[in-house]
Amino acid sequence: MSAILPRMLASKARPAMNMQRRTFLDWMVNYPDKINELKKVHQAGGRKTFTWQKQPTDKLTAGFAAFLVGVGTVQLVPGLYYLYTGTGKIE
Repeated sequence: MSAILPRMLASKARPAMNMQRRTFLDWMVNYPDKINELKKVHQAGGRKTFTWQKQPTDKLTAGFAAFLVGVGTVQLVPGLYYLYTGTGKIE
């Protein structure tokens, strides 16, 4: 009892503090929750399609990745050929 009484008196003696305005943090804390929408999208279709191909922009992203891999392969194959045959050197 004796330890509780000083805390109660100290809390009542303090003036009420004004709340700080933290608009950026409030925006982050109150950000709209889209988890249930994404969950429905990922559960739709069952196991027919891969998880990384179920959102609307996933096909575009996969196509861009395939394009980059193709460009890299097109540049790699002649380079390996030139290394193997010893041609294409800059002298």
